[in-house]
Amino acid sequence: MVKNRSQYQIQQGISLESALKIEEDFFLSHPVFSRLDPRLLGVRSLVTSLAKLLVTRIQQQLAPMKRQVEMTLSKIRGDIRAISSYGTAASASERQKLLVTLTQEFVRHLNDCVRGEYRDRLIVCNPNLRLYTRALVVFQELQSRVMSTAPHFRSNDFVTNLANQMEALRGRELPGFMSAQSFYMFIQEFIDAWAAPARMAAAQMRALAGEVVQGLFQKVAISYPVLRDSLGAIASSILEESENQALQLLDGLVVREKDPFTINEFLQAHINKLRYDRFEKCIDAAFYGTTAGAGEVASWQATKEHVGASLRSWYQSAHGVSSSANAEDMSAILEAYWTLASKRFIDSACMCVDDRILGTLCAKLQEKCYHFVHDEGKLAAFFTEDATLVARRVHLENSRDRLVAANAAMASIQMTRKVLRGPLSGCFSFNAKLLCSEGESAEILCLLEGTSKGLGLQLADEAGVVRFNANIDASGNTV
Repeated sequence: MVKNRSQYQIQQGISLESALKIEEDFFLSHPVFSRLDPRLLGVRSLVTSLAKLLVTRIQQQLAPMKRQVEMTLSKIRGDIRAISSYGTAASASERQKLLVTLTQEFVRHLNDCVRGEYRDRLIVCNPNLRLYTRALVVFQELQSRVMSTAPHFRSNDFVTNLANQMEALRGRELPGFMSAQSFYMFIQEFIDAWAAPARMAAAQMRALAGEVVQGLFQKVAISYPVLRDSLGAIASSILEESENQALQLLDGLVVREKDPFTINEFLQAHINKLRYDRFEKCIDAAFYGTTAGAGEVASWQATKEHVGASLRSWYQSAHGVSSSANAEDMSAILEAYWTLASKRFIDSACMCVDDRILGTLCAKLQEKCYHFVHDEGKLAAFFTEDATLVARRVHLENSRDRLVAANAAMASIQMTRKVLRGPLSGCFSFNAKLLCSEGESAEILCLLEGTSKGLGLQLADEAGVVRFNANIDASGNTV
């Protein structure tokens, strides 16, 4: 509690020191206030309490403020790195050098993306640039689409339809002999379905490579929009040409697979396995539902007759001279060769797309970029910086410099302070020691001025390099 000067005292010109003495005598002689704690009464007590509160709040808030400044500074530095160039482009020679530098950086990163070597920070921080990882998804989709074209070789409907077609294609072959021409016709029909998935994979790979190239241009040459657009157009042209070459090779793969050939023992082993599986299925069906008790000769004889009849019936239908038997055998051969050829085609198609679209991209782009080294007109247009980006970079650099100065100032402030009782005006002194960069220390005196809204602190040197402002209200909150 304080006692202010009355209007009459102000008009009489009573000094602040006299008013302070009058206030002190008033509280000491008052019958009620004189019983209270003296620290709760008077301007001097108020100034002392607020000074202690201010020092405490500064000690509590300086470390969090410093952490916040450091976090903001780190973010701004990252933003500056993201929009910084690899050099200057003031002269013709500098523009030539900068084009070569940007091209080398771009090709180096693109090579890492194509090979799947993601050690560079740029690729680690941008998952969308991991080209080979995304290319594997395209290859897996190609495999799924090709495998989804597989006919249902083991279904009864397929075998029945196959028998009808084989019967319709029968020529002068003797009974019991299958026509090789029928096999060629059926397998070619199945392999034709692979062309569409392969062409789709080539288109997807071209679009994916174009997206990664554009994203990489955006990161490497962010300051030069004309250069990005020009090189993006060149990359699109290269990818279109590479896609056409890949499509021609894929069509050639389909044509070659339609002419059945293999020296792989997998075909023979798979055919034998399919035949064995069918025989095992027949055995299981023959013994299904049959039981023979111990010593029951009649039941055992009946079981033998039942199994024998089932096996004879199966052998007659599967190996007899009939169209259904030929269809069963043809179905096994078609399934075995389709499995072999599909695996071979998927691997060959993936390698073809990888080699023609991704494998040649870096070298072709580097060659095209180097064509502009001696074209001064193109170089001048390429290295015209985006005005908006330049303004943003200047703003960020100014913010960085201010934060660096603030961080250095807060790091040099020691946390021991001496509070002095000020004059009647409500002001008091605040001592702080600053550690200079050379290792020397310097004492500065801060003036705290009390107002109706609380206390304010301003720390600054005469050159305006270090500034620190803090306002604390009467409740102890930082304003």
